Amino acid sequence: MAATFRAYIVNKTEDSFQAGLSALRLEDLPAGEVLIKVAYSGVNYKDGLASTPDSRIVRSYPFVPGIDLSGVVEDSSDARFKPGDEVIATSYDLGVSHYGGFSEYARVKADWIVPLPEGLTLKEAMALGTAGFTAALAVHQLEKNNLRPENGPVLVTGATGGLGSVAISILYNLGYTVAASTGKESERDYLRGLGASEIVSRDVTSAESKRPLEKETWAGAVDAVGGSTLAYLLPPTT
Repeated sequence: MAATFRAYIVNKTEDSFQAGLSALRLEDLPAGEVLIKVAYSGVNYKDGLASTPDSRIVRSYPFVPGIDLSGVVEDSSDARFKPGDEVIATSYDLGVSHYGGFSEYARVKADWIVPLPEGLTLKEAMALGTAGFTAALAVHQLEKNNLRPENGPVLVTGATGGLGSVAISILYNLGYTVAASTGKESERDYLRGLGASEIVSRDVTSAESKRPLEKETWAGAVDAVGGSTLAYLLPPTT
């Protein structure tokens, strides 16, 4: 490999903030057992925040954002991974306090890495990314708590975002009746195309109520919004 490689670096001093492509060397990368040649990295909300001067995401500068990545193992001191392995990494301190995926190479702790799931390409894994992974975990947890299609409809909030969109698709393909909450009137056809049979206005799902219980409406929910929307969800969910 070349002596240097490209990375997207953010840097902040008392007088200035810079963000852009720059050169790194392997010795600039943080400690970790596995060196990965990065193929793809998603662009997440945290990455956007990390690229702003007033970010509370980045803990020290200079820094490489990117909270997830897929790629091929270049070198490893951990027996679980060997050169040539296709892998993905997400979460933990990646892209927060540990240099992330916006780089041609990343050195990552072995415990943060999993083999690329069978049936996915490196590109597809990052197209789904952290948002898709989170949606899958949410649906998995709902089913662990005995949610089933016959129990009733499931509401997905923040429906046009990455997490919401994937959650709708997963639930629909598992046989659930899915309602989608959005404030974007122009995206109704998109949401119906994913499998939503009902579109609920964001005005409804963010309305305040002082009632501890409401009419049972939803068998479950995947909430990507929080705040007043989460407060709305609790009373009408069985």
